Amino acid sequence: MITEKQEEDARDLFNMPGWKHLVEEWEDQMQMCNIDSCQTLEELHFQKGRLAVLRMMLNYEAYIKNIMEQDDDIDPVFQ
Repeated sequence: MITEKQEEDARDLFNMPGWKHLVEEWEDQMQMCNIDSCQTLEELHFQKGRLAVLRMMLNYEAYIKNIMEQDDDIDPVFQ
């Protein structure tokens, strides 16, 4: 669960033009990750880790919005 302040901060972040540019950069970086070109196990592990982090960052907005929607769905009587 996130606090109300964290929710407000995230909402502000997602509305900034820089956020959209950052997301575009992460998407470009994901396109450059090529597991098939890995020659060593070390390269494979590096690329897999890189992809995992990029996916996590790209999913951050959806994750936060999902939490906010769940909070909105909770009946205030049970809080």
